[in-house]
Amino acid sequence: MTKLPPTENAGKLLPVAWTNDDIEFGRSDELQRHLDFLNRFGIPGVFFVIPGEGGAAIDRDQKLVDLMRSAAREGHEFYQHGFRHHAFECGIPDMGMFALDQDAQRRFDEERASIEAMHTFEAQIEMLAAGQRVWRKVFGVDSSGFRPGWGAYCTNFYKALAALGYDWVSSSLPCMTSWFWSAGHWEEPMNFRGAIPTNPHRLPQGIIQFPLAGDYGFRVPKDPEKIDRMVGLGLDEFQVYLERRHPMLIVSHWHGLEWRGTTSPDEEPLSGGTGYAVHEKLIPAILATGRARFTGMRELAEIARSTPSWMEK
Repeated sequence: MTKLPPTENAGKLLPVAWTNDDIEFGRSDELQRHLDFLNRFGIPGVFFVIPGEGGAAIDRDQKLVDLMRSAAREGHEFYQHGFRHHAFECGIPDMGMFALDQDAQRRFDEERASIEAMHTFEAQIEMLAAGQRVWRKVFGVDSSGFRPGWGAYCTNFYKALAALGYDWVSSSLPCMTSWFWSAGHWEEPMNFRGAIPTNPHRLPQGIIQFPLAGDYGFRVPKDPEKIDRMVGLGLDEFQVYLERRHPMLIVSHWHGLEWRGTTSPDEEPLSGGTGYAVHEKLIPAILATGRARFTGMRELAEIARSTPSWMEK
């Protein structure tokens, strides 16, 4: 990774993390494309990887293992993203996600008892420990951080994270606007929910919560106006984080970055993916403000522990 040159004002710039979810067994080619893309801007990537199990565990994919280890040496970071990765693995999804995932909402309505059985303290310990075992095979150490899917959580999930020695979690969603837009609800205004903090803060269980910013490239149509609107939303949300002096954790998914922007067989898809088209503009636009620097979670965790103004809810 060719890093950006250091700046004398680094301490005054807002830390921004470019994070990516859902790399898993068999996805080394997608990861390589992410790394190549980030290298063009000289910024680190923070990858939340699905450990998986059995024949689909990431330690069984040597090509992926070699690539992750190499990328880590170059300054990119890797952390756990669930274990098998489904909506209810770590708790109940954010209610906003239910509005976008009708299958998850149906399951919650029809399978409530079996879903709740996943959320005992013992079940959460078992799920997290199984992922740790896979993680240690790949990296030789436990993952210090964890991101669940769907913004899901429960009290026992947080308790289990603390009991197993995790330092931080990234699970809360202060603003759902980018996801609503990706689902076609382009009339939704930017809405930061007041009850959900944007700043890192310590949970009652003792671990640090790092809230997510938006995913501006999840399912964007092959429409230049829509692509530019997503870039604009990312910049508007950046301004909110900048005004609050809270770090911004941009979210992305490999399948969103590479989505071609259409489901119609009669329409030519966008080569390279509409998500990449958004980030192709968003990253330089954030850097052009002269108010941001891209970094990883390791540094953010260190800053959070020593910055009382961040940690106050």
